[in-house]
Amino acid sequence: MTLISQSEFAKRQGWSRQYVAKLVKSGKIRLHKGKVNPDEALKAIQAQSEPSTVLRKPASQDHLPVAPTDSRQAVDFVTARTMREAFRAKMARMEYEEKAGKLTDAAKVRDDAFRAGRMLRDALLGIPDRLADVLAAEEDSLAVRQLLENEIEQALEKLANID
Repeated sequence: MTLISQSEFAKRQGWSRQYVAKLVKSGKIRLHKGKVNPDEALKAIQAQSEPSTVLRKPASQDHLPVAPTDSRQAVDFVTARTMREAFRAKMARMEYEEKAGKLTDAAKVRDDAFRAGRMLRDALLGIPDRLADVLAAEEDSLAVRQLLENEIEQALEKLANID
């Protein structure tokens, strides 16, 4: 069991020291007397990693900066172009769905919901003013209940009939 420092482990993996410290703090890597067992740490990280991380490019083993070449620039251009076209396709799909009535502007929905809530609130708060005299004169509790139900139903129907 060879133990190395966290910074040496980070250097060997092509990671930053902060990332390794984060892995230690989160409990993904265990320390032995303040040092890291690289084999054990890699197995622990692999066991807890997402399966999609296998599809990513591995970290380069040589830590020397790579000079850009024509083929690399062409790949970057092709990648950028692909991303741009994918973005355009998503935007076109969103525009189509909006025009087809499947998507709605969130701000419009919020405004409409606020307006409907405000109308319902005003209608319900107006019930005491409209019925106070009628209810005060009423002696039958069933009649009072029926009057209140009718007023509340009218307020809700008014809200339901709004375009």
